[in-house]
Amino acid sequence: MDDRLESMYRRFTWRILSNYVSPWEFEQLREQVTEYEQWCAAWCRQAERHVERGDEALAAGRRRTAGDAYLRAGLFYHWASFMFTHDQEQYRAALTAMGRAWQQAAPLLDPPMELLAVPFENMTLSGYLRVPAGASRPPLALLLPGADSTKEELYNLGDHIVARGVAFAAFDGPGQGMVSFEGKLRPDYEVAVQAIIDALAARGDVDAARLAVGGISYGGLFAIRTAAADSRVRAVVSISSWYTPAGRFETMEPLSRAGQYQHLGPDPAAVMESITLAGAAGRARVPLLQVYGGLDTASPPSQAEKVAAEYGGPVTTVVFDDGVHILNNVWYKARPLVADWLAETLRAA
Repeated sequence: MDDRLESMYRRFTWRILSNYVSPWEFEQLREQVTEYEQWCAAWCRQAERHVERGDEALAAGRRRTAGDAYLRAGLFYHWASFMFTHDQEQYRAALTAMGRAWQQAAPLLDPPMELLAVPFENMTLSGYLRVPAGASRPPLALLLPGADSTKEELYNLGDHIVARGVAFAAFDGPGQGMVSFEGKLRPDYEVAVQAIIDALAARGDVDAARLAVGGISYGGLFAIRTAAADSRVRAVVSISSWYTPAGRFETMEPLSRAGQYQHLGPDPAAVMESITLAGAAGRARVPLLQVYGGLDTASPPSQAEKVAAEYGGPVTTVVFDDGVHILNNVWYKARPLVADWLAETLRAA
């Protein structure tokens, strides 16, 4: 097996299976994809089948079924693009198709999903918002993806949050998804997050006075930096993140290292060196939930300990001993925990 393909299956199987990919489809694709260069096209073909299924359901008046099919199509396009930045044509095409599928899904979901665009410097930050049905100005959780993930990958966690009466928004910032063609991940990423908060706070259907910011991987670190810089943040969640990712580039597997140029720019190692919570963690004073996996070698629990040692407010750290990076193998425990904590903390706020 191609080394890149072996790395994909060894490291990301649970991540994929925890995000709207059935084990049966995964195994079928695994049989089809015998070389890594086949990955993107094969996953796009399966995504297209979900789009066709959605079209058929919509024509029959089955809106809920259609919404689910388009939602899954979007995630399959996401996985098609995942770790495939070396082929810019296929990478961009898969991301574009992902956006189209979610435009189709948005009005059919329950509650519906509103697709958003926030101008920031020379780029446009794309995101989505879901407000619990019947809720009047509910609290709001804004979540941020990691370097190689996108806002779509946060949908299931958002579903848990919305079910608990909290509105949910997720955005791609600099270096993520289509935005990575316009701007790269940066040490002051929280400036982009503040532009997103400005846009959300101007709305009348959510209560930005009860706002939480969180994220997975890099998103967790930048959520903490946002809380340190913006007094509107009332709670923070950091999932499998770092005090600093300095030194990671040299130890990354080739499959992941190649993608860092898309997300971080021409000198990924230098960008990682510049990203840190030093001098920022102590300025954040609102409640912080850290969730880590004991089997995670990429962002081990020792990183949570470094954050907690400097953090300026109350910290709750939960380590799932059997969890991998972003807890994708134990999502059924981790995601409800995060959603419960957010709902309870924002109610208290």
